[in-house]
Amino acid sequence: MESGVNIICFAASYAVALAIEVVGGWRQIAWRRWGLLLATTAGLVAHTWYLGRRVAATPAAPLASPHDWFLVAAWLLAVIALAAMIHYPGRSLGLFLLPATLALIGGSLAADDEPLATFAATRFWGILHSYCLLLGFLAVLLGFLAGMMYLLQSRRLKSKTLPATDGFRLPSLEWLERANSRALGAAAALVGLGFVTGVVLRWSRTDAVRGIPWTDPVALSLAAMLLWLLVAEGFRLLYPAARGRKVAYLTTTAFAFLLLTLALFTLYGERLHGVAAPSQPPSADGGQA
Repeated sequence: MESGVNIICFAASYAVALAIEVVGGWRQIAWRRWGLLLATTAGLVAHTWYLGRRVAATPAAPLASPHDWFLVAAWLLAVIALAAMIHYPGRSLGLFLLPATLALIGGSLAADDEPLATFAATRFWGILHSYCLLLGFLAVLLGFLAGMMYLLQSRRLKSKTLPATDGFRLPSLEWLERANSRALGAAAALVGLGFVTGVVLRWSRTDAVRGIPWTDPVALSLAAMLLWLLVAEGFRLLYPAARGRKVAYLTTTAFAFLLLTLALFTLYGERLHGVAAPSQPPSADGGQA
């Protein structure tokens, strides 16, 4: 019950920040920036405290469960949202970053809190595999959000619906194109590294990992997403003139693969569980939130 209250605390803080962004897009609010910073910072403090308690509860395999995996991704996205609010105060980036943060928190509630089998393998390779995929998935998500902003901003510019007093403002098309392209390249590299380390783990001597078949739905969806990311990145590098809108569509399709992988990860996550470490102490919050 206590952990549920903790999750509600930081999720509510992010929701308040999102509400301020939404209202600020329709009318001028003098305290908009400070309200955003305060609400997001309060959420990050509570979020960090919760993750710290999870690490203390399972020191042998810290943040090794799908539940924790979603929450770490949400924490990283919230950090990016706060940095965007500080460095780009006149832009409505929170309207895109905060809903994605809340969606990841929601995903953590449906995910299992049992450690993954990768953490039963060599500690270095298990951590490298898990967090390369985590950062790769986050890069896909950021590329998708940048792509959506690019398409929306392009449409607004063409339709000339950008009054000077409009509270809903986005970065320039050039900035969004750079962010989209860099996210696509980072996603291809990180997911590729995560896939390679997964193969290394598959051939390790750990029975828990070796027992995961190559035809596992999560493994197949991950391979399909990696193939698409490599094709998309190859297209971007070979045809540098075909950027902007085309790259935005490529990252949108990559996001569809990401949703499929996460859905299968949540549905079939029990196949990927194993004994993370001996003598693991019981969770301080009594299990999953």
